[in-house]
This record gives sequence, C-alpha cells and structure tokens, in this order.
Amino acid sequence: MPFDVPYGASITADRAAQVVAAAVAEAKKSPRNWKLAISVVDPNGDLVYFYKMDQTQIASVGISQGKARTAARFRRPSQVFFNVMQTPAGAFAGTLDPTLVASPGGFPLVEGGKIIGAIGCSGATGDQDAVACKAGADTVK
Repeated sequence: MPFDVPYGASITADRAAQVVAAAVAEAKKSPRNWKLAISVVDPNGDLVYFYKMDQTQIASVGISQGKARTAARFRRPSQVFFNVMQTPAGAFAGTLDPTLVASPGGFPLVEGGKIIGAIGCSGATGDQDAVACKAGADTVK
C-alpha cells in the first residue's frame, strides 16, 4: 500500500499553533498577501486548531477543514484526489466519502514516521493554498 503510514498520537494544540504560524508567514510573504483559513486536525480528522486571516472568504472555513480531514483520513495530500479526478478512470473518487475534498492544500503531518494530524488551507488558488500549507507541514519532522 503506497500510503501505508501508521497513525500516531494526536498533534497538540500548541504544536498545531506553530504549524499554522508557519503557514501564515508563507501566505503573508510579499507580495502575496493571501488570505487563508487554516485548519489542523488530529489523525481522525477532528479539528484541533483553526485560524482565519482577516478578510478570508467565508466558504474557506469549511473547505480548509475538509482538506485537512481528507489528508488525515486518507493518509495522503488532498491533491492526490484532485489529480485522480482529472482522469475518466478517476471519476469514482468523489463517491469514496461524502466529506472528501479533492483540491490542493491538504497535507498529512508526519512525525517520526507516524501521522499525527493534517493541515488544510483555503482562500487563495488551490496551488497557493498548497504552498502555504506545505510550509506548515514541513515544520513537522
């Protein structure tokens, strides 16, 4: 199984705040000024920490949580589902789980070879969401 990463103990709220801070710093790099909703979830996909930058579109709140939940529960970046659904053979992916979000910007948080949660970002383009979220995910080793 290519995504057979075991689950570990949940990320703490304090650690999640550090992950989010890195994502916010990436989003604010000049001249970006991306306005994001950023969610960190535990391995089950339940919310641990949430931050919404000022003037972020309202819809991004739920989308960021969905991206994080997808990355945690399926043990892979949410972009994988986006890529699969671009092919005729991948049309089934949306039927796997009604809460699945097939959009770039959700990453598992892997520490010591175990998933401790996931981060999801929404508010810019999918690729921009992914850049900011990857910066947050990269703080976890």
